[in-house]
Amino acid sequence: MHRYLVTGTDTDVGKTRVVTSLALALRNRGLRPTIVKLVQTGAGEGEEGDAQRAGVLTGLPYLELARFFKPADPWSAALAEGMPPVHAEDLKRVLDRIEGAVIAEGSGGVAVPLNRQQSFADIARLARLEAIVAVGLRLGCISHALLTVSRLQEHDVPIAGALLVERWNPTEEHFREDVTRALADKLRVLGTLRFEVDEARSIEEGAKLFESMISEKNSGASPH
Repeated sequence: MHRYLVTGTDTDVGKTRVVTSLALALRNRGLRPTIVKLVQTGAGEGEEGDAQRAGVLTGLPYLELARFFKPADPWSAALAEGMPPVHAEDLKRVLDRIEGAVIAEGSGGVAVPLNRQQSFADIARLARLEAIVAVGLRLGCISHALLTVSRLQEHDVPIAGALLVERWNPTEEHFREDVTRALADKLRVLGTLRFEVDEARSIEEGAKLFESMISEKNSGASPH
């Protein structure tokens, strides 16, 4: 079953583009995944959210489960509006009602708090989502990626793979090699989503990076 949580090593590392690339890859295989933004923050009423953007680009169904105006973690954003915090159990119940493939996008990293006790890792565990880690390529990303892996492992969340993302600018090959080598024993690096201003072209190239993972999952083969 293709049911994923796309999480990042930080905020603004290109998660939505990774979500869109994965959604397109699944669509190209004849599937119709539902794109879900678990909690949208930093967006007002009527503004385009991440799930809507991905849905428009791929022509796939999308949902947004919660929205807050303040650009902050969901717990802080809810408190700023005088609203009750989001709880992983409530999000899990909605995800359980969605048939077929699901690509859920987190907010920032996997340890970002939903409320006093829970984070996005709790959603992934409860809803039995596999993690896809978007690693924003900049100094410090190795530590952030390894901490993300540790957090997911502590919550017994399987990791399907990671994409290195040139979110801000092109990177040197030796830097990408250093990051891949440091992460290789901890998680499967599927490739690099290269810096590209053209959004449509970027997701087309990104979809190709997921082909082997999807093929192996469809065939029941173990990833290598």
